[in-house]
Amino acid sequence: MKNLTAKRRIFLQGLAATTCLTAFGWPAIGRAQNTETLGVQPLADRISLITGAGGNVVVFKGERGLTLIDSGETSRVTDLLARVDELSGASPITTLFNTHWHADHTGGNEAIRARGASIIAHENTKLWLGAEFAVEWRQQAFKPRPEAAWPDTTFYTSGQLDLGGETVDYSHPGQAHTDGDSYLYFPTSNVLVAGGLLSHKKYPITDIATGGWIGGLLNANQILLEKADANTIIVPDRGPALTKADLQAQHDMLADLYEKMKVLTRQGLNAQQLLQAGVTADYDAAWGDPTEFVLETYRGMWAHTYDMGGYI
Repeated sequence: MKNLTAKRRIFLQGLAATTCLTAFGWPAIGRAQNTETLGVQPLADRISLITGAGGNVVVFKGERGLTLIDSGETSRVTDLLARVDELSGASPITTLFNTHWHADHTGGNEAIRARGASIIAHENTKLWLGAEFAVEWRQQAFKPRPEAAWPDTTFYTSGQLDLGGETVDYSHPGQAHTDGDSYLYFPTSNVLVAGGLLSHKKYPITDIATGGWIGGLLNANQILLEKADANTIIVPDRGPALTKADLQAQHDMLADLYEKMKVLTRQGLNAQQLLQAGVTADYDAAWGDPTEFVLETYRGMWAHTYDMGGYI
């Protein structure tokens, strides 16, 4: 398993490093400082959502202490922990889940570890946090995070954990947003934490540099749809809690654009030409600027030609 994972990473990093960037027109991604006000949205008796710290952070107040899902950006961790203490009366943080490796969801890991928490994540999330790699089309390079940021408990498929008052189910849907995504479901409260698998008012990301692709994201969305019902509260990557209807809308948008992009790429269009053809025009008003989504989705389709019949 480790050898296969290493080989896949070598392939993906080589793809990122060797593809002609100007041919695809990859944009430089800015990293403006986040000064968003932290907001709190109660989701259930024991569960709250904190927004504005980077990626969404979910807080569960259990009988033995707090469980956090994701830790926001490094620059916001002081504000985040102050808000957590306000919510909980400075209860101890016993557990931190990471839904994936991205820095806006793991930036506070070290600080939360210092508060005594253990960290749980998919094995691939741990591997990325400990790796040195480049995402050249984003003009970003990543160094290994300190070991204090790494999960000390990892899993490959799924599991359950008694949090003291409710048991949470967690599972890995396969390659999707990254190759280390997990989602968490609180069955008693009917709260589903989707992490990077669901976006709000923005096209979702399929991070090809660390194993994501649109076919996998579609599959993950279908899994979440089967888990949810009309009353399920769903926590997206960022922003307020959403509903099953919002998740369905993302799934249907992805399914439609995936098929359209297949047709156009069979006709010989490249990523820039897909944008020029307005492949996403029916959805831009709701989902925003499609540039990064189209360019990265196209790149991921190249990496998964076998999965799609090898037609590109």
